[in-house]
Amino acid sequence: MNTSPNDLALIAVMRRYFSLKEEASALKGRLEDARKAAGDEIDPFYDPRRNAPHAEDILVWHRLRREMDELMSLAATWGRGGSIDAFAPAPAAEPAFPPETGASMEES
Repeated sequence: MNTSPNDLALIAVMRRYFSLKEEASALKGRLEDARKAAGDEIDPFYDPRRNAPHAEDILVWHRLRREMDELMSLAATWGRGGSIDAFAPAPAAEPAFPPETGASMEES
């Protein structure tokens, strides 16, 4: 089997993507359970500025989704014949604040 460095990079990208997807799904499940138990509406619950007890988890979920989007972009580049062999999976970064424009977690 003749595997190029670019193909190996795609394998690394997809492994990382599915690992993050599993982590994000589990985290979202825990957050949804907490939201339902509290009887909160979606928008206020998922706003880390208004929900201090769950802010860290909310920010982590956003970071995971952002990284998943970046990985899918790399996979799309590979699919169009582009080179992604410089990709090196990095350890998880610190969570960043989500956009101000009311992004909800219901989009996944």
